[in-house]
Amino acid sequence: MISRISGQYGLDAMNRKKSRPNVSYGGYQENASDEAKFSSFAVSLSKFNAELKSVPDVREDLVDNFKNQIDSGEYVPPLDKLADSLIMAGILDTEEF
Repeated sequence: MISRISGQYGLDAMNRKKSRPNVSYGGYQENASDEAKFSSFAVSLSKFNAELKSVPDVREDLVDNFKNQIDSGEYVPPLDKLADSLIMAGILDTEEF
């Protein structure tokens, strides 16, 4: 009995190769070539991600436009939005008014 166990699970078992038949399991067949299929959503998402990487982080044309307006004195910021932003950031206290 012990010799049967050591023959199955001992050092010799590691050196033995098991032959596997070419069997199909639920649509998967061993020894077949690997293949991956992606949904149309995944393909669209991949294309969108590639396009997104090509968009610059900073829109230089807008930055240049604002710089020119500031330098020429033409830029007037919307004060209500500026005040709201300062209040939300905790920089401006509404009790002061």
